[in-house]
Amino acid sequence: MLVETFEVSCFVPSRLDGRALEAVVGLAGRGAQAGAAVVYIHPYPPLGGQLRNNVALELAARLDRRVTVSVTFNLRGAGRSEGRTSWTGASEQEDLRSILDMLAAARLPLHPRFHSSADCKSLLAQMRARGFLLPDANIDQLDAVPLPQVTHTLLCGYSYGAMLAASVASADYPQLKIDYALVSYPCSVLWALALQRRGWYLQRLAATVCDAAAAYAVALATNSVPAHVPRMLFVAGTADNFTSIAAYDRWWIQLHAKAIQTLQTLQPPVASDVADRAVSHVLAIARITNADHGWLRRESEVADAVVSWWTPLQSMP
Repeated sequence: MLVETFEVSCFVPSRLDGRALEAVVGLAGRGAQAGAAVVYIHPYPPLGGQLRNNVALELAARLDRRVTVSVTFNLRGAGRSEGRTSWTGASEQEDLRSILDMLAAARLPLHPRFHSSADCKSLLAQMRARGFLLPDANIDQLDAVPLPQVTHTLLCGYSYGAMLAASVASADYPQLKIDYALVSYPCSVLWALALQRRGWYLQRLAATVCDAAAAYAVALATNSVPAHVPRMLFVAGTADNFTSIAAYDRWWIQLHAKAIQTLQTLQPPVASDVADRAVSHVLAIARITNADHGWLRRESEVADAVVSWWTPLQSMP
């Protein structure tokens, strides 16, 4: 089925300091999964990470026509975005949250230093002509580009971007119902990317897994349906240049054990089989044989893993 799309290349302000972030926002019309959104977060800027990386481009080719909204953007210090890369990723977290704020508000704020009011009206007129804006919308009264309401969001982070994606708690944006696809999570080199905040990033990720597993376990035990249980997919190459597959396996075993331990502290206690089902529901792992950190000519296998795993896509024909 042919899906009509509309792409907006723009600059949006970071909520941290108003710095301009280069972004590409894609909209898909009838035929896409209503309410679904995907956000791509790229690798470390000082090592060449930017929005047009091979993994993000392959994922976008597979996902962008299947979701209502897609956002690819450059963190500060990358591409044409303003600012400089921080030492701990704290500023970049705010850049990512700026994008999530935008989705939550269903509103794309164009940076005033890069886009005039005439630019905004011209863009709105194009959207209306293409059917991405209601025909009777008064563009003279709009101060930002309206976006579709988002009800399911996938954060696709690659390397440094995976570190940032997992730092956002799904509970901070309940209306977006966030899930996580973390490609080549740099667990063995977090010390180089985040310095003294390494432990914080690992704790935040573990908390997301443990809280989600607890919510799902309670739902299983009580035969109830939770509003949303965040799920997390790790995609890793067995020949990763920065984190060996042995190191990944040790970490995943520890993460699984920590989640099980959390469930054992619940009152009333959670049965062991229920605990295993809950953690397995939340935590998924895709090991790609002989793929390294760069994924050259292996990008399609990353996309296969993500597309087959993310639940909101499974209801589509």
